[in-house]
Amino acid sequence: MRSSFLLLIALFLIALPSAFAQGELRTEIPSLRASSLQAPPEWALMQRRLIHAMEEAGDFYWDRFTYPDGSTISQGPYDDLYEMFYNWPDFYMIGADERYYERALMAYNGITRNNTPHLPDSGDYFHRLYKEFPTHDDFFHISEGMTLFYNLALGNPDIPEHTARARRFAALYLNEEPDAPNYDPEHKLIRSIFTGSKGPLHTSDAEYNLRYGHASLYPVVKDLEPDWHEDPARKAEIQSIYDSLVTRTDVPTNLGATGLITHAYLLTGDEKYRTWVLEYVDAWMGHIAKNGGIIPDNIGRTGKIGEYRQGQWWGGLYGWYGRYGVLMMYASMSVASECAYLLSRDGKYLDLLRSQLDQLLGRAIITPEGQMLVPYRRNLKGWHSYRPMMIRDLAHLYHASMNSSDWKRIADMQPGHRFRPLATEGTWGTNTLDHLDSEKYEAGEPFIWSEEMVLGDRTMGMSEYARWMYYAGKNPEWPLEALRADFEEMTRRMEFMRNDPRPITDINKDDTYPNNPVIIKALQQTTMGTPQTIYFGGLLRARLRYFDMDNHRPGLPADVAALVDGLEKSKTSVRLLNLHPVESRKLVIQAGAFGEHTIVAATDKFAKNPIPISVNSKYFEVVLPPSTSVHLHLDMKLFSNDPSYAFPSSLSSLVKESE
Repeated sequence: MRSSFLLLIALFLIALPSAFAQGELRTEIPSLRASSLQAPPEWALMQRRLIHAMEEAGDFYWDRFTYPDGSTISQGPYDDLYEMFYNWPDFYMIGADERYYERALMAYNGITRNNTPHLPDSGDYFHRLYKEFPTHDDFFHISEGMTLFYNLALGNPDIPEHTARARRFAALYLNEEPDAPNYDPEHKLIRSIFTGSKGPLHTSDAEYNLRYGHASLYPVVKDLEPDWHEDPARKAEIQSIYDSLVTRTDVPTNLGATGLITHAYLLTGDEKYRTWVLEYVDAWMGHIAKNGGIIPDNIGRTGKIGEYRQGQWWGGLYGWYGRYGVLMMYASMSVASECAYLLSRDGKYLDLLRSQLDQLLGRAIITPEGQMLVPYRRNLKGWHSYRPMMIRDLAHLYHASMNSSDWKRIADMQPGHRFRPLATEGTWGTNTLDHLDSEKYEAGEPFIWSEEMVLGDRTMGMSEYARWMYYAGKNPEWPLEALRADFEEMTRRMEFMRNDPRPITDINKDDTYPNNPVIIKALQQTTMGTPQTIYFGGLLRARLRYFDMDNHRPGLPADVAALVDGLEKSKTSVRLLNLHPVESRKLVIQAGAFGEHTIVAATDKFAKNPIPISVNSKYFEVVLPPSTSVHLHLDMKLFSNDPSYAFPSSLSSLVKESE
């Protein structure tokens, strides 16, 4: 008996270092038990009602638009099909029924199968995947399509097929795939505006991108005639010039690739992915420094700014000249800044985004009505297309840094937002060299920051005004009103679907529809203290996330409501309520979407004796007896841990692996 016991001890000691090295062994997670009995506030009831209502609405949507295998009934561009279900894994990890994760997984696999043609050289526009990844596309649209893939790891990071895909997709940009040399490791650049599983393109559609105002040929072509595309000879000439100036360059939207590579790191922990992200972001920060502080929008094959434009730094695809350039560039810069900071914990990477926000704010003008406008475009005559500043990227910057100087940028901007911005300028299909000089901003409807939360998940972050003013103590009704707004939008979309006369087979050809009724913006913001995820390939930026320990799954337990009601640099406060009158609920709080933060101590302000409990971990357990609630004040160290999709070890060993 004694020898057997000693053998067991020896085996345990041998295994111990490995378990600690992987961060999987913890004998006990610090725990706090609620004791306060309170009637639930209205926001808590609305939060749980919204989850339930969207579960039912999602059933209707699923039955209407998919086959039993998860593939969509009609066809469309690959990115638009993935977008139909992009936030369903997030819905599950908030606390929705497990069928939403299972369906998201089925949809991803079904759409991937249907859009990967059996014939590798298929020219069908809708079949643009090869080896399960886009053949050639710009990274703005690749990122839209990849968001569903990224989010699946939030619901289950232990699916071997998905980890293999993440490695295979990342290899396309780490110079590891001989047939797809998208990246130049010597000059640290992506070799084209269009890349993918078949490598960088050397020619792309000049007519579309020039006529729709996405790029310029200046200064090589100083005055492009409106009807150039109607003369075959001239069209061929312009196409050649376009490819030499535009197609073979690296552009800021390629910074969206950092999301793809960071995703691979979060799944695998492989150091080469971190190295690539930091190397590529460093290269772009170097371009900014060389260009007088403003990001250039075209880098030639030898790493020179404006290499094919006589040194001109603007005019590239989706750049400063482009009609959506600010939207696209800044989305990619936000993703890149956040990913580099997450992986390095080095605040210098936030300067990538911060410096470019200051470029816009430094050129702001104030109209006679008191509206602050910043330039969205640049052409041969200078800066133009003055519009209200978007808060999306400022909100993401402040959420990452929590610095007073970044908060001041938001506070200074808010008084200048007196009217709503106009819709996108210009007329589709016209030659933008002609009409843009006549643009003039006209004030629209009054903008009330505390009410700007009625749009859905794919907005430009306009609801961030109301959320940050809530944390500042100036908008106390925000949690309830935000949840109500998403409830109203869900009902509007359902009404539209019920009354839509079009055949199902025609609907997906319109990329503005079908309208996914699962709208989780307010649910994410209220429960996790996160800014709205950047739709174009962003990763979740949650301050907190939750795991249901009784059911061994991610998300809030049934009947539990959560509200992050305070965010500071070293503190977070969150209210948790168990609405069930009979049954207890047990959950684990994780510090950060990827365990990147540390909870130092926790205090329940509802307790009779609110004494801090030492935690010093990325995890913390809360037990909620029937009808109880806690108001936790968490002392935290932000960005203090290596990030990972991995679940808490006690959950990982029990969570049911999805088929």
